[in-house]
Amino acid sequence: MITFYIVRHGQTLLNQLDRAQGWADSPLTASGKQAAKELGKALSSVAFQAACTSDTYRAFYTARLVLEENSQPDIPIHQDTRLREWCLDIMEAEQNSIFIKRVSEWLGGISFSEMNKRLPEVATAIKQHDTTGMAETFEQISKRLKELLISVGSVYPDGSNILVVTHAFLMKTVAYLFDFENIARLSKIGNADRMKLLFDGQNFRIG
Repeated sequence: MITFYIVRHGQTLLNQLDRAQGWADSPLTASGKQAAKELGKALSSVAFQAACTSDTYRAFYTARLVLEENSQPDIPIHQDTRLREWCLDIMEAEQNSIFIKRVSEWLGGISFSEMNKRLPEVATAIKQHDTTGMAETFEQISKRLKELLISVGSVYPDGSNILVVTHAFLMKTVAYLFDFENIARLSKIGNADRMKLLFDGQNFRIG
C-alpha cells in the first residue's frame, strides 16, 4: 500500500487578504511558514520516500519547510503542473466573498457547502465564463490529478509514504473522486490541512 499525505500549502498573502487564489501565486506569510513547520513536526514519525508539489512557490516552499521539520531536508521535491490548483480565470485574486457569490449565482443560488457535492458543475461554470482559455473542465482536472497519483504511486515500493503539497480545490477534487459519500461533511480546507490517500496499485481510498 502506498500512502499519500496530501497537504494544502501554508497561508499566503492572498489568503491573508481573503482573496481567491488559483493559478495566481503569492508568498507564504509568517503564519503560513509557522503552520508548515508545525505540520512537519506533527508528521515527525512518518518517513517519506518522496515529495511532490505543484509548480507554485507556495506549495514548494511549504514542502521544504515540512521536510526540514520532519528531519528529511535532503528529499528532492518534484514539482509537477498536474498538481496545480484549479484555474479561477476572471475570479483570480478576487475577494473570496465575491467569488463564492458569483459561482453560487451561476449555479442558481446554491450554498457554499452544496458546491462540494457539485464540483463538476462549479468547474463548468468557471469554464463557461473563461476569458483566458486557461480554465479547465472537471474531467481535465481529474485526469491530470489521477495521472499524477498513479504515475508516482507506481514507482515506489509497497509501504512508501509520499508527501504531496497542493491546493484546496484540488484536495476537494480528491475527496470528490475517492470519498464522495462523505463529501457533504467536508468543511473548508484550511491552510496546512492534510488528508491521507491510500493506493493499492489499482484503487484509491481515503485513509
